Amino acid sequence: MDADREKDLQKFLKNVDEISNLIQEMNSDDPVVQQKAVLETEKRLLLMEEDQEEDECRTTLNKTMISPPQTAMKSAEEINSEAFLASVEKDAKERAKRRRENKVLADALKEKGNEAFAEGNYETAILRYSEGLEKLKDMKVLYTNRAQQW
Repeated sequence: MDADREKDLQKFLKNVDEISNLIQEMNSDDPVVQQKAVLETEKRLLLMEEDQEEDECRTTLNKTMISPPQTAMKSAEEINSEAFLASVEKDAKERAKRRRENKVLADALKEKGNEAFAEGNYETAILRYSEGLEKLKDMKVLYTNRAQQW
């Protein structure tokens, strides 16, 4: 049992040293070293998540803080502009993809509403147009078609 504890202690101390080194690299003045440290940290976090999924018996602590400490604001020079632009670009692509998907759904709901209107089922038509507006709020045709049902 003592050998296991010693092994765990050594592993823990090694992790502390590695994390300490990563923090020092993140505080470096060299942007290349900072970027390398960020990537290594992200890789390390992913590995930790995988280890936690494998080790189901591990107990975690859920600590709720009423007033978390305020983080210091970074100056504009400290923010890595390339990483920021990459995240903005990624976000824009994801939003465009969701918008295309919602447009397809809204068009399908508009067609279902038009079919219900043609059959004289006005309540169903209003419902379909409203569902379409939930998917795509700026689709003027859906507002117009729904208004004509009243």
